[in-house]
Amino acid sequence: MKPPRDRILVTRLNFLGDVVLSLPLVDALRDACPGAEIDYLTRRPGTELLAGDTRFAAVFEQRPGVLAALRLVRALRARRYRAVIDLYSNPRSAWLTWSTGAPLRVGGDRRGRRHLYTHPVSVPQSIRRVTDIFMQYGAPLGVTGSATLPSLSIRADERARADHTLERRGAVRRPLVGVHPGGKWSVKRWPTAGFVELIRTLSAQLGAEVIVFTGPGEVAATEAVRAEIGDEARYAPPMAVRELAAMLSRLDAMVACDGGVMHVSAAVGTPTVGVFGSSEPSVWFPYAGHGPYRAAFIDVPCRPCHRHECPLGHTRCLNDLSAAAVLAQVRDVLAWKRSGASA
Repeated sequence: MKPPRDRILVTRLNFLGDVVLSLPLVDALRDACPGAEIDYLTRRPGTELLAGDTRFAAVFEQRPGVLAALRLVRALRARRYRAVIDLYSNPRSAWLTWSTGAPLRVGGDRRGRRHLYTHPVSVPQSIRRVTDIFMQYGAPLGVTGSATLPSLSIRADERARADHTLERRGAVRRPLVGVHPGGKWSVKRWPTAGFVELIRTLSAQLGAEVIVFTGPGEVAATEAVRAEIGDEARYAPPMAVRELAAMLSRLDAMVACDGGVMHVSAAVGTPTVGVFGSSEPSVWFPYAGHGPYRAAFIDVPCRPCHRHECPLGHTRCLNDLSAAAVLAQVRDVLAWKRSGASA
């Protein structure tokens, strides 16, 4: 009789950017637990992004509804995990972790749900970078050290399809620079006027071809840019996140508001400028200092507030960020790519 396979489940239910930021932990688990199969549980669009990733034996999607939850629990229990690591640690994810029946269950040390874990984790306040926080959850499985950078690999066929799409859209001139004007909350969205000025300056001063990307549910942000500049830029249609990742990998540089698309761009190795409002780059942008990755932000007395809406009503952290400041960061990452120098 064959011994049961060693299997580990990692789960981060919400937020595409957080899923990307959990990948260094996955890589560390592969090193600490050689031979173990690693599965991932999340929601869309995270499932779409990871489904093509060879690091995972299986990718599970958490869907709404009681019947869907019961089917999911049955599928997870059938995997007979040795360990589950819950990086979200909200009531639903804690219950799903407990329901797997895994003998080792790791999650956040939060209120009553801490009792659903065998190893509740309390991260020292001195550890602030999200990738390093996630690494703490791997300690019960032998994970040590600092996090590496998140990385996503794109298959050759995915790159070929992306090149074909860019060619059909007429985006062939170099440098090819992408912009993503969308953002989940108002404190993450740089104003349309900033993007409009940046796009025009990229074209006039750098001779760049600019292509505008649209994230899930963010058509309004793209249309606001289109209404101002029309065909001065190219426009990529809304697409599945795996297809988007392949497209981003073919760019010379990318400018994106703090969020999932920004993290995907950096993880596929594209020189990336992240535009930050209320949140801290030192926490949410682990790429800075490790290559062609820059955070564009300004210091105002009220930042970081970490709110979803500006409590003072002015959002100066974004409204006062100039297109010239962002352009300087784009020039920097393009020069880094041309020279191949380290940051």
